[in-house]
Amino acid sequence: MQTRIRVLAAAMALGLGLAAVPVSAQVALEARGGFMVPTFDITDAAKAGPGFGASLHLKTGDRLWLMGEADIGFHPGADLAGGGSGADVNVSHFMAKLGYQLSSGGDGKMTVVLNAGAGAMRFAIDGGPSFTYPAINVGAKFIYALSGNASFVVSPQGDIAFTKTSELGTSNAWVWPFTAGLRLQF
Repeated sequence: MQTRIRVLAAAMALGLGLAAVPVSAQVALEARGGFMVPTFDITDAAKAGPGFGASLHLKTGDRLWLMGEADIGFHPGADLAGGGSGADVNVSHFMAKLGYQLSSGGDGKMTVVLNAGAGAMRFAIDGGPSFTYPAINVGAKFIYALSGNASFVVSPQGDIAFTKTSELGTSNAWVWPFTAGLRLQF
């Protein structure tokens, strides 16, 4: 219940922040695909697997972006000591972030945005329960302009969920979404 309240509070804070965005703000949409890599203790339950994501970004100042992102990774179960593998795990990432745009390259085609935020991660075990936990995020966006409003984006991120050892076998689960895709800016 507390996790749901925290997620609802984060969504309300994001909504209030979006309501304060000037009408002239730039908007960017992203669609990405890539690889989701778990590290540390969570690797006892899940291996790296494919994933995809989508984002909505609002540029609210010269260098500041408000970001809402969702990613989902499809993780095969980890190898078991006696042979075979454990259950597959789907991990959904929901993050609200602030991004700071570093200066663009000399020709204006390359832009780097550093980001950090918070949200929730949901671990859905195939044939079993699912668990949702509060999470934090840090990462970057490497954006290369293809035309006036279309860009290629590479998005390495690091997400940490504050899990329960009794449910997932660890008190924190680190999953790294490495994705690339298309960004449209209006």
